[in-house]
Amino acid sequence: MATQMQRPGGRTRKTRDSVLSAAYDVVADHGYEGLTVDAVAERSGVHKTTIYRRWETVEDVLFDAAVAQAEKAIPLQRTNDARSDLVAMATSVAANLADPLVQAVAAATLSGPGNDRLAELSQRFWRLRIAEASLIVEDAQREGSVDPSRKPGDVVEHIVGPIWFRSMVLRQSVDDDFVAELVYALV
Repeated sequence: MATQMQRPGGRTRKTRDSVLSAAYDVVADHGYEGLTVDAVAERSGVHKTTIYRRWETVEDVLFDAAVAQAEKAIPLQRTNDARSDLVAMATSVAANLADPLVQAVAAATLSGPGNDRLAELSQRFWRLRIAEASLIVEDAQREGSVDPSRKPGDVVEHIVGPIWFRSMVLRQSVDDDFVAELVYALV
């Protein structure tokens, strides 16, 4: 089942944004264990029946919140310079992961052990984002700046993986030089 029907705006958009923002805030404040429809309803001011009508599970709400955050914070632009586009993407990933709220949500999401639905949605999130970012790598392959025999998704993982590791595991900042070195090593 799709997690949510897309509608153009107005009250529906405001309700959706309130719920997704509230889900992020609840996870940041209380961890994944604290994420319930009741908590999201209370934080968002949206009645829980409305939430249940739009999302099958609370994990679906979190998935949509993560996608919305990623789309806003990490735009995957495609210009006529794929190398610059990859640097912009990697810089956006680093900046997004520097946000304490994003760090808290990412850590909480990763700590949902034994939750098959959460694991499935996490994999879906990454497949979606990697597929979208792979289009930039394909542009770089057409430009001749990335070996065409490399799988575009692998290139994206080789760029994003070290940023995640440094940010989420080592808890170190990621500067522009680190990002540039990552991209230039592959492009």
